[in-house]
Amino acid sequence: MNFDLEDKLNEFVKRNDLESAIKIAESELSKIPQTDFHQLIGMNLLNMETQLNKFISKFHSITRVKYALNFTKKLKSLYCEMNGFTINYDRWFIDLFSFSEIGQEDYEWLADFEYHTQNDLTLEGFEKIQKVYEDVYKNKKLAVPEIEQAYEIAELLVILRLQELFRETYKNAQANGLKWSKYPMFVTAHDYEMIYRIN
Repeated sequence: MNFDLEDKLNEFVKRNDLESAIKIAESELSKIPQTDFHQLIGMNLLNMETQLNKFISKFHSITRVKYALNFTKKLKSLYCEMNGFTINYDRWFIDLFSFSEIGQEDYEWLADFEYHTQNDLTLEGFEKIQKVYEDVYKNKKLAVPEIEQAYEIAELLVILRLQELFRETYKNAQANGLKWSKYPMFVTAHDYEMIYRIN
């Protein structure tokens, strides 16, 4: 993991400036000698917007009923976590979680969810990059310096593109008056510190 770059990008993520974070990550990737990870430059996940909208809407409908029956707790926030994608290259997916509280910025509270999706959502559009991760692991290519460097930037870029997808989905949901779009959503991947808050 390139912790220095993650810290730098995280500053932009916290300021809701995903465009700058993506530009910086892509710029850093382009400085490295060409690898298969470079095809990630310019790619996004916006093809998933309709599916994500439906996925969040369904989860919100189910959890709203559960909170109504609970009486003591009300929905306050949502969280999306992508699976540990670098080593699980066969399928990339996301799960949603709900909370009756919004905790502190250390984000430890995200482990204390009340409800979660019964079925995850498979991410589609980055299959070529999944094949690159598979090739790197199966053929032990991380020992090659430029591949290791590209790998470390690519993993951050994948998360930024996921966060971009959520931002755009939220924008359209708010424009259409969908109720779930008023709740804050926190977005990241498993075991990453770069968490994006929408709302």
